[in-house]
Amino acid sequence: MGKSLAQQAAENKPTLWINVSLMWGTVFFVTSIFMLQLATDAAFSPEWLDALKAYSFYVVMVIGVALGGYAVNKLYDPTGEKRAKRQAEVKAGMKEQVFVSFAGSIATGFSFCLLTALSFLCAKWVMHVSAEFSLQQVLVASIYNIGAGLGGSLFTGLIFVVLKAMGKFPSEQSA
Repeated sequence: MGKSLAQQAAENKPTLWINVSLMWGTVFFVTSIFMLQLATDAAFSPEWLDALKAYSFYVVMVIGVALGGYAVNKLYDPTGEKRAKRQAEVKAGMKEQVFVSFAGSIATGFSFCLLTALSFLCAKWVMHVSAEFSLQQVLVASIYNIGAGLGGSLFTGLIFVVLKAMGKFPSEQSA
């Protein structure tokens, strides 16, 4: 049988970074499309097929971001000691009671909207999809998408709170 999420997280392998980035990246791709629609007063309203074409570029970008994040993490914390200490502090309730990485969720919401816009521009240039928006509209949409980042962080944090209350939060013993 496959490894548990706690075991995968403890091992800190590139596949975990890619899988988690693709999972959240897909959520933020959808929210970014809505935020771009909001910022352009619905002038940007891609067809499903156009969105799928843009998503193909987006996946490549997200995998690149995931591998880049993994590489930076390995440079910053090659032994995993800092990560283990931070996880222990979170589990002990000394950090991040509800939000999971507040600053990270702000950066993520903003950045993934930029990637979404870039993926639509790539699809426009290569596959001739319809994508019309200005840099100002993309920046406004990215600011709006910070709300999605905070919402995702809050949602994840609440799941952690519930799991802790139920005694089902992963621990080193279950890893």
